[in-house]
Formats: sequence, structure tokens, C-alpha cells
Amino acid sequence: MHTVPGGDEIEATVQAVAGEMLPRCPALAEDAAQLIADRVGEIRRAGVEDIVLATCRANTLVAFDYLARGVPLEMFMPSAEVIERTRMLVQRGLPLAAVIRGYRIGANLLTEQWSDAVYAYGPNDRRSVEVAKAGTSYILSCLDLMTERISEEYRNEDERLARERSLSHLEDVRRVLSGSDTDVDNATYRLGYRLSGRHTAIVLRALTNDADAGVSLDMAVRELGRATRAPGLTVRVDIRTMWCWLPSPADDHLRIPSPSVPVLVAIGNPAGGLDGFRHSHREALDALRVSEMTAPSTATVTHYRDVDIAAMCSIVPERCHEFVSSELGTLASNDRTTRRIRETLMAFYSANSNFRATAANLGIHHNTVRYRLEQAELAIGRPVGERRLALELALHLAHAIGIVDDEIPRTSIR
Repeated sequence: MHTVPGGDEIEATVQAVAGEMLPRCPALAEDAAQLIADRVGEIRRAGVEDIVLATCRANTLVAFDYLARGVPLEMFMPSAEVIERTRMLVQRGLPLAAVIRGYRIGANLLTEQWSDAVYAYGPNDRRSVEVAKAGTSYILSCLDLMTERISEEYRNEDERLARERSLSHLEDVRRVLSGSDTDVDNATYRLGYRLSGRHTAIVLRALTNDADAGVSLDMAVRELGRATRAPGLTVRVDIRTMWCWLPSPADDHLRIPSPSVPVLVAIGNPAGGLDGFRHSHREALDALRVSEMTAPSTATVTHYRDVDIAAMCSIVPERCHEFVSSELGTLASNDRTTRRIRETLMAFYSANSNFRATAANLGIHHNTVRYRLEQAELAIGRPVGERRLALELALHLAHAIGIVDDEIPRTSIR
């Protein structure tokens, strides 16, 4: 038997003392429940005193019944009643930390009562000390096993409720986004998020499509919360996708680092009110589409403000690809030399077609700029000042979305 260390006499005494305590279990449970409610403030705020009392009754009876019958620790299991009460505590909003604190307070009270019962049972000799130690060790070991199982049940129930809330919120969010008549106050209450404020919408998309996708999304959301310190609205759309809205500063954009997990983060511009809630979300979806067109393999953060032109021009990706290929010709090739020429041409346009300013910005000689532009003209078959708007747009798209063609024959540009 692994329950109590020592000889048969000590085991028999432990069982005898525990048997005498069994009739006192209802009163002990009430004392424990009262003490726990007094010391754990969240219990009364959540209004769960009745659940705590019922749990104390079940646990106290099980602990002393097992001791009285000499049940080995490895056979100890929380009762179905205790499991159900744990789920009820989750549903009533009691934090797990408060639950664990309550269990420890109750266990301490039981060990004190056990020691008193051992002292009252017989002479205060070495055997009594061993009996007291054996019972105390058993109760504390039960506490460890109980809190481990209860924590697991708590997390499972909490995750189940979170999924239910997310599904319910998703339906509400879809109604808000659909543009149908929306009672802002009622929707705010249902979602727990103020729709009349200023919002920044974020879309998260896991790069994998397996069981790890959900784990990555959850981690990315936690990192997002730590980075922004702003409680917002998050709904799971599917196994790979989450939609988020965060309260946005009135005079600034949210600064969000790349997640540590393989998740794409797409961010809309801040906007106010119900229309802003919808508009920022549309921008975040567009930013995600642009991000996915680059075939990323690692986590990235894409702001709509950085890809707005590419987003507008790439609604039909095939047409966008055709436009870039048509405008750039062999300048759409993806080798290092051609990329350098494209970058030089973009810098030239940004410097208002000033050779020396372009050279200074790139840190090269102005004659090198002239040479590269000559190579660009050979690649596109016309002067770089002709159809400049179309050419500049094609360059922007090639840079933003990565629409380049590895199979286009390259000229001898350097």
C-alpha cells in the first residue's frame, strides 16, 4: 500500500482517525467554504458561494473517506460532481488563480483539523506524530492531484466557451459588416466592443493549414495584445484566419511587430465609427491579399497604407500580371542586375528625374545612373519619360507584389 508510510499499526490508526472524522465532514466543508469565501474576494464578486460550498462538501468527504479506507493515492480522482462544479465556476467567470487559491486554503484547513483530530485520538507520542504526518502528506498530495486535474478541466471548459463566444461574435460581426441595419448600442453590448469609437482592423492568416495553424493564431493574438496593450475584438473565422479590431489612437497608427510564429498580419488604416469599423476591415483584407500574392514563407506585417495602390490594381491578379509584363518587358526579369536597374529607375522618378539627386540617394555616380537608365530603355523599348505614369505604376506593382517573370529573356544589361 502506497498511502501511508510506516507499519501496519500506523496505517490502522490513520484509518481509524479518518473514520472518526467522516461524520464531521459536512461541518468541516462549511467552515472551509466560509474561510475560502472570506479570503478569495473574487468568489463573492462572482456570486459562486453555493458552488464553492458544494465543491468543499464533495472534496472533504472524498479525502477522509479515502483515508479511512486506505485507498492508494494513484487511485485518487476528482468526482464527477467536482468536475461539473469546476465547469460551472468557469461559466460564472471565476479566474483559475482564484480556484487554485481556494483549494490551497481548504487543504490547509483540513490538515489543521487532521492534526487536531490525531492529537485528540490518542497519546501524544511518536506514533501520533507519524500518523499526523502521514495524513497531512496524503491530503497535500490529493491537493496536488486535484489542482492538476482541475486546471486541465478549467482550461478545456474555458477554451470551449471561448469557441462558442467566438462563433456567436462571428455571426454578429458578419451582420455588422454586411451593412444591414445595425443598432450600434446593442451590437456594442453583444460584442463587448465599442463600435462608435475609432478602430484599426487587423486580419491574421496562418501560413500553415494544419493543426498548428490554430495554435499559431492564438499565439499571434496574445503577442498582439502584449504589443498594443489595447483590449479589442477578436473572432475566429476559420482554422487559418482571425479578424481583429483594436481601439486606435486618435493621432497615430498602431505599431505592431512581426509575430514570432508563421502568421501574416494585415492592417487597415484607422477609421472612426461604424463605417470606419467596416472600412478598416476591408483595407486589412486587401492588404492581406497583396501580402499573399508575394508567396511569403515567414511572418510579415503589411499595412494597407503601404500597399494601397497595389491593392487597387491587383483585384484581378492575372490582369495585373499582364499589365506589369506588358509595360516592363524584359525589365520584369528577376535577376539581380535587372532588379538593380528597376530600383534605379524608381529612385529616378522619386527624385523628379534628377540624375545627381538620384545618384546621391543611391550612393552611386551620376554616370552610373545614366547608364542604368539607358539599359532600362533598351529593356522596355522606349524612353523612360514616355508613358511615365504606366511605367511607374508597373514598377511599383513589381516591387510591392513581386510580379516578375523568371522566364523572360534578359538583355545584356549590367
